[in-house]
Formats: sequence, C-alpha cells, structure tokens
Amino acid sequence: MTAELAANAAADPPEAVLSGTPFDHSTAHSEENLNVRHALAGLGSPTDLSASLLPLLEAVGWRGNPRQVAEVLPHFVVSFDITSFRNILATLGYQSVSVDTTTKDIKPHMLPCLFLAEGRDALVLPEQEGETLVAFDSASGGYVELSGKPWKGTAYVFTPLKEDDLPTHVQGVEWFRVIAERFRGMAYQTLTITFLLNVLALATPLFVMAVYDRAISGGSATEMPYLAIGVGIAVFSDFVLRIIRSGIFSFVGARLGNLVGVEVFRKIVFLPMTLIERSTVGAQVGNIMDPEEVSKFFAGPAAPVILELPFVLIFVAVTAYLGGPVAFVPVIALTVLCALGLFFMPKIRKAQDRASKADRAKQELAVETLGGVQAVKYCGAETTWLGRYRRLSARAALEGFYTSQISSLLETLSYALMVVSGFATVLFGVTRVQAGDMTLGALVACLILVWRAQAPLQTILTSLTPLSRVESSIQNLNELMKLRTGRSRSPAFGSGRQVEGRVTFSDVSFRYDAKSTPAIDNGDFDVKSGRIIAVVGSNGAGKSTLFKLLTGMYKPDTGAIRIDNRDIGGMTRAELRDAVAYVPQTAQFFYGTIAQNLRLAHPTATDDELRRAAKQAGALEDIEALEQGSGKWKRTGFDVRLGDRGTGQVSPGLLQRLNLARGYLKQAPILLLDEPGNGLDAKGDQALMRTLANLRGETTVFIVTHRPSHLKMADRILWMEYGSVRSEGRPKEVMEQTRGML
Repeated sequence: MTAELAANAAADPPEAVLSGTPFDHSTAHSEENLNVRHALAGLGSPTDLSASLLPLLEAVGWRGNPRQVAEVLPHFVVSFDITSFRNILATLGYQSVSVDTTTKDIKPHMLPCLFLAEGRDALVLPEQEGETLVAFDSASGGYVELSGKPWKGTAYVFTPLKEDDLPTHVQGVEWFRVIAERFRGMAYQTLTITFLLNVLALATPLFVMAVYDRAISGGSATEMPYLAIGVGIAVFSDFVLRIIRSGIFSFVGARLGNLVGVEVFRKIVFLPMTLIERSTVGAQVGNIMDPEEVSKFFAGPAAPVILELPFVLIFVAVTAYLGGPVAFVPVIALTVLCALGLFFMPKIRKAQDRASKADRAKQELAVETLGGVQAVKYCGAETTWLGRYRRLSARAALEGFYTSQISSLLETLSYALMVVSGFATVLFGVTRVQAGDMTLGALVACLILVWRAQAPLQTILTSLTPLSRVESSIQNLNELMKLRTGRSRSPAFGSGRQVEGRVTFSDVSFRYDAKSTPAIDNGDFDVKSGRIIAVVGSNGAGKSTLFKLLTGMYKPDTGAIRIDNRDIGGMTRAELRDAVAYVPQTAQFFYGTIAQNLRLAHPTATDDELRRAAKQAGALEDIEALEQGSGKWKRTGFDVRLGDRGTGQVSPGLLQRLNLARGYLKQAPILLLDEPGNGLDAKGDQALMRTLANLRGETTVFIVTHRPSHLKMADRILWMEYGSVRSEGRPKEVMEQTRGML
C-alpha cells in the first residue's frame, strides 16, 4: 500500500505520511490489542480487513474493551470478508450502509468509514483535516494523507445503532411487525410495480377485442401491426417488471430470513436455563426453523399474489365498462371465493396445527435418538425406537393427509367456480351480443377479464395451508420474543473491581420448577478467598446445582449469593463471567481448532497463555505431538481441528485435560471443578494435583470429588445431602461425619 501511495505521489501532488505509527495510540490497552490480533489470526491468514477492525472501532468512538471485540469474532470461518466485518460491527452496535464513490467525493458526514478500492488494501478513513483526507493504511499499520488521483471504490459508513432500532427491546407490540417495518420502502415499490403489472395485463384482452371486432368481424387488419407492436411492448414491460418484483421479493425473503433467524437464535441462546430446559431440543429446533417458513413464503407464489388483491377492482371495472351487467359475474364469483376462504380457513388452521404438532413430535424423537444413539445401541433398543418412530411418522402422515384433503377440496371448488363463472359470462354475454349491447370482441375480452380477476384470490385459496404455516410461525416468533432474557443486547461492561474470591451463600433455596423438591434448600456457608473447598455428597445432593447458581446460570428462589460481599444479582454478565471459571463434568468441544476451543473461555489469550494453561493440565506435550492431514493441509499442535463432539484422534483422557486447560486459561479468581477426575488418566490427575497446590492461596477452588487424594488437598469440605448443607468444616472432621454414608 505504501508503495502504491508513493507511485501516485510521483504523478500528482505528494502524499505525506503523518506519523507511520500503528493503531495503538493509547498504551492502556496495547497488550490487549495484541491479544485481539492473536484472536484475529485464529480466523485464518491475516487480511487487510482484519487489520482494519480495531482502527475502525477507535474511529467510531467505541468504548468497549478488546476482549469484547474478540468475543464477537466468528468462531470458525473460511475467509474473513466484508460480510464478516459488517456482522461484527453490527453485533457491537453499529449499522452500516455502502456507498459507491471515490476518495475525492468522500464527504465529512460519511466519516469515519471503511473504504475498499478494487485491487487495493482496505483503508480506514477516520477524519478529514481541511482538504486533506486522513487514512489508516492496513498494509503498513500507519496513518497517511490521501491526495492525488482519486480512487474508485465502496465506502462503508458505520453509525451507532440506537436502542429504538433494536427489535429485541420492543415491548407491548408484535415483534415481527416491527421487523417487517424495515421493508416498508420496498413494500411501496412492489405495490407500484404490481399496479403497473395489472394495468399492463389489460393489454391482452383489449388486443383480443380489437382482433375480433376489427380484423375478424370488420374485415380490416390495417391496424393490427400497430396493435401487435403495442402489445409486444406491454408484454416485454410486463416481463421486465416481473423480474424486478421477483428480485425484490427474493431479497426481502432472504434478508428477512437472516434477520429473524439471527434474532431467534440470539434469543434462544440467552434465555434463562430454566426456560431452555423446559423445552425439548426438538422444540428449540422447531423455533429455529420458523424463520425459514417465513422466508419460503416470500420466495413462493403467494406473497406477490396478495399484493394483487386490491387491483382486482381494475378488472371488474373494465368488465363493467365493456359488458355492463356482465360485471356481476366476477363480483359474485369473488364473493363466493371469499366465503369459501372464510369457511375453510379455521378448518385448515386446526388441521395444520395438528400436522405441525405431529411433525414436531417426530422431529423431537429423531433429534433425541441421534443425540443418544449410543445408549439406544447399548440397550439393544433399536426395534423399540423404530416402533416409536413408525407410530409418530404414521400420525404425521395421517395429519398431513387430512390437511392435503382439505386443500385439494378447496382447490377443486375454486377451479369449478372459475369454470362456472366462465360459462355464466358466455351465456350472459351472448344475450347482450344478440341484443346489440356489446360486441363479440368485448365478450371475449370480458371472459379473459373475469378469469383474470379471480386468479389472485384462487391462488390464495390454494395456498391457505402454507399461509396457515406462516401465520403459526409468526405467532410462535412473537411469543418467543416476549420472553425476557434479562440481558441487554448492548455489550456488557465490567466495573473494573478486583475480585478476591470470597463466596457466601445466605439461606439460598432453588427449585427447577414449582412442583419439584428443592435442589438447594436453605444453603448457607461462607468461604474465604484462596481456599480449596471439596464438595461431597451422593447423587442428586445438589452439588452441580450449587455450581450453576454460582455461575449465574440459574437465579435462586430465595436467599442471596455474594462474591466479596457483593450480590451476584447486581453484577453484570461480564463481571460474573470474569470472576468465575467453570469446568463441567462432561467435556464439550465444538468444530474448530484446539486453540479456538480453548479461547472460548478467554478470547484474547496469547499463544503463550494457551501453552501455559495446557501445561498446567498436563496436555501440552500431547497437543504438540498431534498431527492432522498432509501436505499443505497438514495441521499440528493447537491448529488441529476437533469435531463437533471432540471425537477423532483425540483420546478421552486428553479431552478431559483440554477441558481443564480451558478453565485454567481464564485465570478467574474463582474456579469450579465438577468431577474433574472422571475420564482423567493418571498423567492428567497428577497435573491436576500440582495445579491445585499452585492455586492455593491465590484462587478459590470448589471441586466436586470423591477421590481421597483430592480430599486430602482440600482446606475445607462441604458435605451436601438432599439439597442441604449437612456440614462444612475441616476435612478430618467432616469425613468422620460422612463415614459409611458416601
């Protein structure tokens, strides 16, 4: 990029490099900015766009911290393109518009912006000093002045997204309607195009009328070539307008599906655990599929036809002009079609509702089976599961058959009505032709107009089933969006307080639902910072629930949970996340590299921090020995990819050590270890013991365990039974009380 600027300077007025200094003007976060670049490197090869991300955020005045930037980076992408760039800024609260322009035509109100010129690296344009345009050069990492020959390209202008623009904050109104309001301008455009299409549709019947009245009956064909040219122009215009309208509907369908889909997934992810666990996985998948139903509707034939309904009056009016009382035929036909729709719509809704429930039940069983297929095979229950699926599939097919029957009956009735209306038009029109009140050409034109007037309503009647599905999907979306997540969409900021790690439970009680027994019943204890606390108890004693409450996954029904004498209910999500690290009993990894999976706990972690955490877990040597692929596709060490379940060449013991490494990487003042010994090999257990010894005095560690070696390292033991804290004290004292009971 610098060489290119110099080349331009040779032919035009010189360009001066202002400072050549990289982005980090402020030293406060220079180390963290470096860590963000580590995270960006995890997306693939460095690009001009990834290098422009932090400078643009500085230019727009974003006040977050680099860790929040790293958290919104894509977990796994093939390439970091402009779409990824804009999505990141949108998640951080900035909307963007693209403008095709040149560097010379950039106006002050367009700054700051990202400028992409063909064949050149990205530029960040933060400000304009007089006539001089300042730019951040992503290639050199410094700021330059742009002058000389202007560059053609696209400017992406970013502005803060106001809270009023966020659909997830809308209360008291239908959420989907608010989303749809964004496309009001396009709706007006399509209405205008649809009006023109209906006007152009009059060309065919009027041309046919002219052919009958002048060429056939009158014997004069002199005007036919001119009429044919006019009709040809009308047909061509109709073709072009339909392509434009189809493009608009395709865009709206795709864009709406994307917007709604992202918001639905966001809502589901941030719902409280109590709400998520009340629904099956299949039901949640159904919620995610609802936006696709809406998107398919706009891509199908029903959406454009709905816009044509108001313009049916045009054809009725022209029919009345040409045939007089003949216009009563389409009026009666349209009335009957409306009556059929009103009569059958409730029946179709009920049938479609039953069919949807049957389909979801079948889908839920399929998801459940795929998630627990090993257990099904262990139990030899393949035949039983096949029987369950066969019954649900038969029910879904039967309900679908009933829905199809109603739709087929409605389609047949609407077709029969169209045929009858045609006969009625001909019979009524013939009497008027014989009486000399209308011409033969006018009769044929009226016949075409009658059928054309009924076509939109007939199409809608035959599409009542998909319309019912869309209506149901929109209702589901509105109901889903009414649920409160207790989380603002805006990035959460920490208070900057230093957490020492003292944990206090004061008369805490919690039930998973109103009818269940308490999972935690009047839990009361106080743990000083830097202690190692072993949590013991039988299955169902409330140990894992204790951890979930402390991490904020659940809120206590009564009582208070405090960290350093501060109620966690008053802490932001970022503060609680930074204060507590949780290592679950079962290791869960996602598709991506080992480094990406570890950085889920600490997005800005450096490579050295990754290695240190892996060494603490006793996994570093095994990670460095890993190899995957060959040739240019060969991956080693932390770049080895895990599957969506962490399967493949990585052993269960190494997976558990990686699970621990992810917890260590966070370096939180409170560390929760839920049965870390399960699946841990001897090497990993020895590393765990060494790490616990090193963490004593610096980190408050809660460890659910029954291993004597782990219990000996504990400063205190917390004994739980039936959700209650039976005892809390020194290991020797508590273990004497639990003798023979664990």
